[in-house]
Order: sequence, then structure tokens, then C-alpha cells
Amino acid sequence: MCTRPVHQLCLRFTIVLAALATVMAPEALAQEVLRLYGPLGPSPAVKEAAMVFGKRHNVEMNVVAGPTADWLNMATGDADLVYSSAEYMMSGFMRNKDLQVDAASVRPLYLRPSAILVRPGNPKGIHDLPDLLKPGVKVMVVTGSGQTGLWEDMASKLGDIRTFRAFRQNIAYFAPNSAEAKKAWFERDDIDAWLTWSIWYMPLRDRAEHIRVSTHYRVYRQCSVALTQRGKAKPLAAKFIDFLLSPDGAKIFESWGWTAPPHGASPLAVHKDICVVCRVKNDEWKGKVGLGLACVRRLVKDYEYIGIRHNEVHISVVFHGDAGYWMLKDGPYEAFTKKAGGNPNKAIIRELVDLGVSVELCAQTMKERGWTRQDVLPEVKIVIGAYPRIIDLELQGYAYIRF
Repeated sequence: MCTRPVHQLCLRFTIVLAALATVMAPEALAQEVLRLYGPLGPSPAVKEAAMVFGKRHNVEMNVVAGPTADWLNMATGDADLVYSSAEYMMSGFMRNKDLQVDAASVRPLYLRPSAILVRPGNPKGIHDLPDLLKPGVKVMVVTGSGQTGLWEDMASKLGDIRTFRAFRQNIAYFAPNSAEAKKAWFERDDIDAWLTWSIWYMPLRDRAEHIRVSTHYRVYRQCSVALTQRGKAKPLAAKFIDFLLSPDGAKIFESWGWTAPPHGASPLAVHKDICVVCRVKNDEWKGKVGLGLACVRRLVKDYEYIGIRHNEVHISVVFHGDAGYWMLKDGPYEAFTKKAGGNPNKAIIRELVDLGVSVELCAQTMKERGWTRQDVLPEVKIVIGAYPRIIDLELQGYAYIRF
């Protein structure tokens, strides 16, 4: 029979419980680890997303980024997830039997557009791809990783071999991957421009300026993520993919230059051959530009934001009536408005044309006001009449919007 005082037994039992609680506490347990592998380009966004997710779920997130050859052997032994910077890259991961990528788990994440990086101050005056064809301009391209075929796609987009020939003649360095291209940008002052993805501006923003490529030459590619067979056994790996696709994940990627659709919005049924005709008649303004012009720009940006390429959206905007004078050159504009300072709509009209919009002016409006072709901005097309033009386009299947 035990003869120890009851209070000693209680104290000993309390000590044992406290020790067990310490051993079994979550922070004392081995922390789960998720290992991700992929290319350098998407890594800033992936690493930030992994950091946020890891803190929320008390999981260690180990992200290894770089050229595939640098991490492939490690990944075949312990990868839970892989991410890519192009579809052909993810397809290559799936073909590699040692990686054991689960094809059914592949999820496309976000898009990024092609762009041109130039030296600070843009000393060569580069504003679009045709400027890279000028004699004496030295261009850098990447022939591997997520930029395989990028420069060729852009230089060949209009189907003119002369553009391709002139561009290739100006290539000063074929970098094997983005890491080597970044290194060359720092080390080689003779390189004037780097044809790349827009996301590469972020890590180089102190050493480069970003030039937006017009829709005539711009291309897009996406980043995707997938589980490995090892990762399928870890519920948190699938949760991380859900996080990447969530509003919080989208915000992180957008902060690094990627484009994401509005989260929670109903998807569009039509993603190509989108045809719209817009009618602008009223002389209404938004700030310093015509309201109709601002609305058309917003429409273009909305499609761009949800990832639909500009070459899949065909917009004709027909100006007539009281809004017709927005299409005039500086001199005729000042004469008509009796105000100095030129036409404030010139820049946005040029921008819309560069984005692929057909900006059109009614010939009947011109006749009524005594304007000639010489009075109208050169980017503006003259159509026989606003209403016949709108009807004609509607009969061709164009959707009608009035601003």
C-alpha cells in the first residue's frame, strides 16, 4: 500500500502531464516541409506566396529556383511541387519519369506579356520592336528556359521575313537562360536592349526601363504548377496550389508584373474573334480627354486584364456628330474650338491605334463642318457614314456599344 502523501502524488502527476504537453505541443513536433522547384522567372512571386502560406499553416516552404539542370537531380528525390514558366516546360517535366509529375494536378496560374528592357534614360530611343531593327542597336535574347522561341515569335508575328532578318542581324548575345541574361545586363554595357518578359523589369528596375510592346508584336506565356506523386500524399501541397489561385495569391503575382483575371467573376464564354463596334456622338469629357475615348481604352484594358490577347479583340469606334472634332489635327482643332494648345485627344488616339483599335470618323460629319482629309489626324480612318458603317459591322457579327 502506497504511503506517500496525496499532495506529493498530485505534484508528480502534474509534472508528468506538463512534460507530456511540452513533448506533444505543435511547436515541439517536427515541422512539415514542402519542397518546390522551378525556373528563375516566376520565383519572386512563388517565393513570396510560399512565405505567406508557410506562416499561415506552420509549414516550412523550401523553394529552389534556377535553370532546370541545376536542380533536376535534387527534385527527382524530394520534390513535392514543380512550377514552370511556359507550357512546353511543364510538358517536359511531365515527360521526365523521375520527377513523377501528376498530370491531372497541373494548374495554369497567371500570364505575363513580352516586353523590352532598355538602359536608363532610353539613350537609343527604343519604343517598340521596330526600333530594335535599326542599324547599330544591340539586342540580347534568351534561347532557353521560359524564353525559348520568344524573340522568333515576336519578330515573325506579322509574317514578314524582312523583320526577322533585320532583328536577327542586331542580336549581340544569345543568352542560354534568364540567369545568364541578367548577369550580362550588369556586365555588358554594349547591350542596348533585352527582349524578354515584363516580369524581368522588377529585379532590374534600378538598372533598366520598361518598354511596353505594341499588340502587333506582343506575346504572352503562362506560369503553371503541379503536384508530384510525393506531393499528392501531403494535403498541404494541394492547399498551396489553391492559395496560389486565390485572391491573395493573385495579388502577390500581380505585384511582380503578372496579369490575373478578376477573382470570383464569371468566366467569359468567348475568348477569341471578339468583335465590337462603338459609337461616340456626344461631346462629353472625362478629365482632359473625350469620355468616349476613355471608355474605349477601358474596354481594351479590361480584356487585357483577364488575359485575352489584343489580337483576339477587334474594336472599331466610330465618331460622328458633336464628338467629331476630337479627330482633328492641332490647327483645325484650335480653329474649331477657338482655343489654343492643340488637340488634347491626340495621345489617347495614338495609344488606341497602337492597341489595335480602328478609330474612325464619319464622312458626313466632315462634310457638314467643312473638314477635309488634311484636317484629320493621320491615324483616323474615314468611313462613308456613321450609321451605315455601324450597321455593316453589326451584320458582320460585331457587338454594338454606344458611349
